[in-house]
Amino acid sequence: MIDLSELIHDEDFYTTFTVVKKSDPQWIKGEIFYTELEIKVEGIVLPSSSEDIELLPEADRVNGLKSFFTDECAFEITDDEKTSDVCIYKGKKYKLLHIFDYSANGYYKAIGSLIGDES
Repeated sequence: MIDLSELIHDEDFYTTFTVVKKSDPQWIKGEIFYTELEIKVEGIVLPSSSEDIELLPEADRVNGLKSFFTDECAFEITDDEKTSDVCIYKGKKYKLLHIFDYSANGYYKAIGSLIGDES
């Protein structure tokens, strides 16, 4: 297989963005708390392709979808035990909806949806 991690750090393609990961939930006096870890990573950010969008349920097919590629950290999405990572790119936040583990080829890919103010 071709190791694509070199492209992720190629100055012609890469940019920097922040991945916000939430800790496991902790209950303190009846309230749930999370701590957040912000990780600055190098990677590639692109608009999501039509093939990417077809992989999502119809309710998640909204405007403002981006695809994030990196080799520096594995992405996580919401399940029974954790909450989705959020990528911050150019001041906008994107909640990750779908992830692809291509670590055998040197990278991870995630599709994120714009959250918050779209202006």
